[in-house]
Amino acid sequence: MAKPSTQSISSIQVAKSKLDTALDRLDKVIEAKAKMTKGSGGGNSKLDKELTVAKAEISELKEKNQIVSTRLDGAIDRMKEILES
Repeated sequence: MAKPSTQSISSIQVAKSKLDTALDRLDKVIEAKAKMTKGSGGGNSKLDKELTVAKAEISELKEKNQIVSTRLDGAIDRMKEILES
């Protein structure tokens, strides 16, 4: 059997890193917009509701990302064990 290419492993890590970065940037933008709305005396309940939904989605995506990351790490470790035996 061939070894898993380091290119495919590193591309998975790059994709994970990009997803984490994008989620963090999205979270910061949402928080900044919420502060601007509250700072302007907005009190817009629709925006507040959308913000709550967006934060819930971000949290869910972060959880899913962690699960996928853990599963990928486990799969990579198992592949290494198989190849080394």
